[in-house]
Amino acid sequence: MSFRTIRPSFSGENSGSMSNQSTQSTSESATGSDSRRVRNEKDAETSNISTKRRRVPDSVTRNACLNCKKARAKCDGKKPCKRCASRIETSECIYEVHIKHAKEELVKQIKELMAKDHLTDQILQALSTEEQVPEILSRLKKGETYEAIVSWLGRSSIEEDGEFSPGGSQSQQSMFDSPDHDMDGANLTAFRWSSVTSDTAILDHLFQLFFAWIHPVHTLFSEGRFVDSYKHQSKTYCSAMLVNAICAMACHLHSSSDGDVVDFEQLGRDFSDAARSAIDVEDTSITTAQAFAVMFLIESTRTDALRASSYLKFATSILSKVDYSEVDGFQEVWKSTSQGVHNLNRLVVPAPFHFHTNGLSEWAQITFQVPPAVRHDYFEKFEYSDTKLDEAKWYFYRQPHDRCPAWPGLLGTTNRQKWKLNSIISEVTTTMYSTSGAPIQARQILDFYRRFVSWRRELPASIADTESNSSQALPHVLSLLILYENAVVQLLRPLLNLQGFPVATVEETIWKHAQSGLFLLDEHYRTQFTCRYQTVLQMFSVLHLADVVARFFPGGVEGHGKDGPNAIRFGIESLAQSRAGCPVANPLVEMLQKTARECSIRFDASQSGGMPSRLSTVHVNRIDDMIDACTRFSYVQPTDEIHDRYSRSFSADWTADAAAFGFHEPALGTRRLAPPSAEERGAQNLMQIRNLLNTS
Repeated sequence: MSFRTIRPSFSGENSGSMSNQSTQSTSESATGSDSRRVRNEKDAETSNISTKRRRVPDSVTRNACLNCKKARAKCDGKKPCKRCASRIETSECIYEVHIKHAKEELVKQIKELMAKDHLTDQILQALSTEEQVPEILSRLKKGETYEAIVSWLGRSSIEEDGEFSPGGSQSQQSMFDSPDHDMDGANLTAFRWSSVTSDTAILDHLFQLFFAWIHPVHTLFSEGRFVDSYKHQSKTYCSAMLVNAICAMACHLHSSSDGDVVDFEQLGRDFSDAARSAIDVEDTSITTAQAFAVMFLIESTRTDALRASSYLKFATSILSKVDYSEVDGFQEVWKSTSQGVHNLNRLVVPAPFHFHTNGLSEWAQITFQVPPAVRHDYFEKFEYSDTKLDEAKWYFYRQPHDRCPAWPGLLGTTNRQKWKLNSIISEVTTTMYSTSGAPIQARQILDFYRRFVSWRRELPASIADTESNSSQALPHVLSLLILYENAVVQLLRPLLNLQGFPVATVEETIWKHAQSGLFLLDEHYRTQFTCRYQTVLQMFSVLHLADVVARFFPGGVEGHGKDGPNAIRFGIESLAQSRAGCPVANPLVEMLQKTARECSIRFDASQSGGMPSRLSTVHVNRIDDMIDACTRFSYVQPTDEIHDRYSRSFSADWTADAAAFGFHEPALGTRRLAPPSAEERGAQNLMQIRNLLNTS
């Protein structure tokens, strides 16, 4: 029995096929032998075609030789392959290195070079600190391996560090980001954290700048948890808004050079636009609060303090709505974010945590605002994580391909102490700038001073000793100590022009703290790191410290510290360094120049360190630019408003209690560091005019 192939009928054939059915049957029976012969010939032909199709190698490789690739034929991967061996080829059977193996070899070579570079850095650091130099040189001459010498020094290898250094190990971004294609060529990059750029070298550079100069000073999230989420494309502790905000902030830290092929200023604006485009008003996740806090830093850097304040309020509001989560790492992330936002301004805490935080500090301090009252006992439960943060390395990164020295970051200790200091600052700010409540008593100011001094005295040695040659004073540690000195100065400064107050009891203390802050800024921060990377809040410390010296101690103390002209000169020079990437430095420089004019301070061009000999009276910035810089017309502390808050018996009470807190009248004959009177300033101006006339 045979089976016939049944053809499907097409339109127009139905009637014909039905009417001719009997005719076809008769014809088929008449020519049956011929039909069978045709079918046999067709079967044989099909068999030959099938045989040809089966002529493929027993094994097929994905990496075909060049001849087979050109012919689009299967290749068995042998040398020579079966196809090339059976044909007369004009070219040799050659295989290109497969992209998978090429990548593996490159990765291997890169890791070997990184490991060697890391080892040489360790040896060079030991040599630079004169650490057993003769023995190191002797071992090098004997031909000992770098690994053996580093092991003998007791230093860590690159594997032991567990950190990804910008200069010595795999960079964060290149580690986080998925490659454009995996080893097998499958594209896995549909997901991108930012639409602004996919250039991993640029993103790498920006992340390293942020984690070197911003994150240690303003720790707004857990770096480790962020890195892990970024790497695994998880939105648990990372978001597009946060990534774009971080990159936008880092663009301000990039030092431009003639070789730049990218406009980082425009790139920063693009990242900011991308961050704002990612805002979801319904999103109350912790990463959104973090992103708004970073955007606060961006806008305050760009001379838009009013918008920056709004972003900080958004961060605070969102953080108050974050629900407690049992997700791994949430408590660690919550601690970092809530502490960081608190240190910037004020914080309201959600019910699940059963505690209140003490609002403010740094931003409220420099803009003279009032933070809410709070408790902060919750964070004491998280001391366990600080040890790991202290051990994590901090890398001195500025440019790509830098050979970055590294030191233990001490981030856990620094943040813990900053939280304690800001808790005191918060209470001071509330007391001094509140428009309601009981009058300020002398005892309150004395007690605040005692608490400040106790905080400084109880600092751990790892961050307290900045003069030791055995340790490196890190920028975020210096920023903490500068914040302390400035806080003490602002606490006591209103007393210098309080009518009827025994000013002599506080002059020496204010002078000492102002000079200590300027010394940290000049001899440590600027000398070791330059002021190019200082934060906006530290710029305000520069302003306040230079201002108080210029206004109240213009003559200084013979042979000690900076006098008024030197303080103003240093302030302008340090802000000029920051101006390269921070537009807010421009109005701040003008404000300080205005202070110099008010104090009749002038300079010779040879002594100005780049400042013009005649301070220009032409205002480059409008008054609204000043408001945008610090939300007020001036950075100067509003002492008149504070004086109205002092009790009537303030001066008398101070005189009675001050000695117990270390405030004493200066000894007989001690030079009194008083500001010049109006008559003295007039005489100084007249003398300067005469000198100019005589020289002309």
